[in-house]
Amino acid sequence: MYVGEHRFNTRSHEDRDKKPEAEVALMVVPPLIERETFDAVQARLKSRNPMLVSARVTSGPTLLAGICFCAKCGGAMPLRTGKGNDGQYTYYTCSTKARQGKTGCEGRSIRMDKLDHLVASHLEQRLLQPKRLGTILSSLLDRRQERTERRRELLADLNRRITETDQRLNRLYDAIESGVAALDDVGLKDRIASLKAIRDQATADAERIGMTLDGSGDRAVTPEMIDALSQAARSSLRIEGYGYRRNHLRAFAQRVEVADDEVRIMGRKSDLLQSLVAASSGKTAAFAVRSSVLKWRTRHDSNV
Repeated sequence: MYVGEHRFNTRSHEDRDKKPEAEVALMVVPPLIERETFDAVQARLKSRNPMLVSARVTSGPTLLAGICFCAKCGGAMPLRTGKGNDGQYTYYTCSTKARQGKTGCEGRSIRMDKLDHLVASHLEQRLLQPKRLGTILSSLLDRRQERTERRRELLADLNRRITETDQRLNRLYDAIESGVAALDDVGLKDRIASLKAIRDQATADAERIGMTLDGSGDRAVTPEMIDALSQAARSSLRIEGYGYRRNHLRAFAQRVEVADDEVRIMGRKSDLLQSLVAASSGKTAAFAVRSSVLKWRTRHDSNV
């Protein structure tokens, strides 16, 4: 129903089993959110469901577990232990190569501490710098402003519809009072009921849109705001003494691909903006913008 589709008759009243899709009745209702937003939320909920995702991915200490992949075959790169020149180390290793050898994939291994440091440092030194953030935030907020303007235009149309419907109802009431129309006229009663339904629906839609506009005024991206967001995001990424906060890093990067001579870091702009505002204010930012993928590349030593 969030997206305007109420599904009726989905289960049997006797045993609560699901009915065939052909027997499900679909009723159109006023949508609360757009389909794109709904699908994005459902996908994220599924990705975080501990019943579907390995517990080591959702609760383990590994920084890039679950988001690190081989650039050659697309296979996951879980952790494995091995020996290096200075002793035993933990490596991110292409799972396809580990299972099938080079015939399956020529992917490589990279030390966990090296890759963790490489990704976190690149985010700090490139993505989370004020100049870079200014460009990203401005483009997102511009799109958000466009969407707000469209909602205001729709709200104005709904208010006009409400006013026009009230005027038409008042003319009918005047006709009844003056004796021009009879109150017991069936057609007149139906006409009044229809106009009331149109007015009530438009009023409900206007109230819903008005709620989405409340408190969502224009937010100018000032240099002071960008500097504050940049500093808060970079300071929240690292743990005092050593290491990184995995939940903060994953707000900025949702996929890391390891190639022979570079690492590709990918993330969604909308997630980035929400995380940055939350980091600076302690609150969750709910910006309604379409997600698009950002990609960053950083070189790495093929010998590590």
